[in-house]
Amino acid sequence: METHEIGIWFLLLSLFIPRFTLFFWWISGNLPYNTTPLWADVLASFFLPRVLILVYIYGCQGFSPWFWIHLVALLVAWGYNLLHVNENMEALKKAARS
Repeated sequence: METHEIGIWFLLLSLFIPRFTLFFWWISGNLPYNTTPLWADVLASFFLPRVLILVYIYGCQGFSPWFWIHLVALLVAWGYNLLHVNENMEALKKAARS
């Protein structure tokens, strides 16, 4: 598999603020090498940014350690949200009533 370069700051920032990182890379014209259509990039950056970052990492580096680190971050983020979905829904309903 041919590897392409992804900046270390992209890999680090996208762990913590994936949407901002994708937006900044798009504005600066430095999106990583990928074969994803532009419409899929746009939709995924809004709805599934961590999955899109995994696609970029896999496309550029394969199953590198960064891929596994980002996969763990994705599972932790989704797991946390799934565990707290009831609390979040109650807070939204309470805010809507106010």
